[in-house]
Amino acid sequence: MGPRDPFPDDATAVAALKRAAIAEVDRHAELLLDVSHDIWEHPELCFEEHHAHDVLCDALEAGGLTPTRHAYGLDTAFEASAGNEGALVGVMCEYDALPGIGHACGHNIIAAAGWAPAWRRPPWPPRRAPGAHPRHPGRGGGGGKVLMLRRAPSRASTRR
Repeated sequence: MGPRDPFPDDATAVAALKRAAIAEVDRHAELLLDVSHDIWEHPELCFEEHHAHDVLCDALEAGGLTPTRHAYGLDTAFEASAGNEGALVGVMCEYDALPGIGHACGHNIIAAAGWAPAWRRPPWPPRRAPGAHPRHPGRGGGGGKVLMLRRAPSRASTRR
């Protein structure tokens, strides 16, 4: 592990991080399942994911973050950040349903799993990389990710 790299490169340390990550998933399993099941039970199509937006933002707030709701000029997009030093890590997830099949695409699971990097007690070293957690609507045909990227300020020039 170098001075600018918060992650270890030896097998023993990596194995310990894997065990810690599994324990963290286990600790949050009930919430992850609740979020996933709630979104599954309320399928919403492209750019109409209002219920999923609120469920995910509420879960982030319960975890100690302050999401920016309706981010990037999109009613059902949001973003939350944690940390303020190190590399910026972005996590983009889908949470829309598809016409005729609902969440058979698994976006409810992707949305719940994407929330995991925002946990306030991460299994990696304290000098962790901050994370931005934008979530994008309209995955199933609407191009929400493209719209968000076009509207987002460039972070590469402001974060080192």
